[in-house]
Amino acid sequence: MKKRIEFILFVLFLFFLFSCGGGEVMKKQDYVKWTGDYDLEQLQRDFVELRFGMFIHFGILTYTGTWSQKNLDITKFKPVDFNPGQWADAAKSAGMKFGVLTTKHHDGFALWQTDTSDFSVKGIPWKNGKGDVVKEYVDAFRARGLLPGLYYSVWDNTKGIGNKPITRQDIEYVKRQLKELLTNYGEIPILVLDGWSWKMGHKAMPYDEIKSFIKSLQPNCLVIDHTHLQCLWDNDLVVFEEPKGVFAPKGNILASAQGQKIINGNDWFWGEQTLREEPMTVVDIVEKHLKPLEERYTVFILNCPPNRNGLLDEHIVRRLKEVGKMWKPNLKRKPLPKQPPQNEKPIIPVAATATSGDANLAIDGINDAHFYSVWETEKKLPQSITIDLGGNYPDVGILCYVPKYVVTAQPTNEGAITSYKIYASEDGVHFEEIAKGNWHADSSMKVVTFKPVIARYIKLEALKAKDGFAAATEIAVGRK
Repeated sequence: MKKRIEFILFVLFLFFLFSCGGGEVMKKQDYVKWTGDYDLEQLQRDFVELRFGMFIHFGILTYTGTWSQKNLDITKFKPVDFNPGQWADAAKSAGMKFGVLTTKHHDGFALWQTDTSDFSVKGIPWKNGKGDVVKEYVDAFRARGLLPGLYYSVWDNTKGIGNKPITRQDIEYVKRQLKELLTNYGEIPILVLDGWSWKMGHKAMPYDEIKSFIKSLQPNCLVIDHTHLQCLWDNDLVVFEEPKGVFAPKGNILASAQGQKIINGNDWFWGEQTLREEPMTVVDIVEKHLKPLEERYTVFILNCPPNRNGLLDEHIVRRLKEVGKMWKPNLKRKPLPKQPPQNEKPIIPVAATATSGDANLAIDGINDAHFYSVWETEKKLPQSITIDLGGNYPDVGILCYVPKYVVTAQPTNEGAITSYKIYASEDGVHFEEIAKGNWHADSSMKVVTFKPVIARYIKLEALKAKDGFAAATEIAVGRK
């Protein structure tokens, strides 16, 4: 039987998808409901109404080591005053509505009572091996009316997942850990995955299998792959990682989130310098982030790292209170516009060929954290790429095209396809045209839906493109 757990979140507003017209102002309510009965677009609408949340990087890197190190001395994890209630109180004082806790970062240290590994809170003296950071966090946030989101790194440097060819054993290990997180801690509305596409790609660690598995456990959990980039073909939400130079653009209408650090430390974690530095100013947080991001339907997730005692430092707590006194949600913002179709049932291709260029770069589902690998053609059009889905599917009905993308405040768009045709084939020899059209010459993801067809091969033909050649960061095909 489908589990339904309702979280009550005290806020001043709620947009009702079916009761408000496109230009109407949200009706004032006492709470936002997060229930088990919404479709994806309704979940996206609920998410953008949260406006502001707390990212919480906490783990062994709070005590020792540097980003992505392996086999760290986990016995150093000793938060003697551990109190996630203090985190939640600070979040609430700022007007935040949810949190996202790092359950496991790239080092592999798990903050919950996992049966998969002793490289976790089970294997350390803290609380005699009985501590469970995840449980205390979700309990504390729920008790204060805040939603508890989770972060999980697919890349596990200590386990070796992502440092060598991915095996079935690796895939099952990830699934076992995700199952624990999504079955032992109640409803998790937001799951941020990291170290996936940019480290090993969605073919090696199969995207369709992992996401389908997550949705089978919690259908209403919004899944985010932390790619650092502003492309929505593999996410329920667009993510902009500000420290990487990626910002929500003016006019953005996609349900989105943008992350930033309130203060420096050991990268996103607490460090000795955290005590010496001043947090972001109130003006920076409110005037340069919260207010403009609200207009762009982008939730601001501000990282606030707990210290080695398990508490937020006082200067961070004080700054969050100051933010809460200065900022209030913009109740006059119009509802989130209707969202474009999404590839909710992606098909992972087995191969690709092209008239020129390395076609595999358009289907590898990988980037290097600064730019996606890119398929580029010769400077002579038309050019085409043919994707082999590995077998005939009866209901192929969507294609997503992500142009060339380089991480800058103003993304590059050379090679963006502006005129196209799409063909389908069952045998790779006889192709039938199923769609055609034009796209704007920009870096935004393009989505084409068409009447479902039986197909093993999908061909995208670039008739025209910016600068006289075609480029694709990624091309994804899915079922309707």
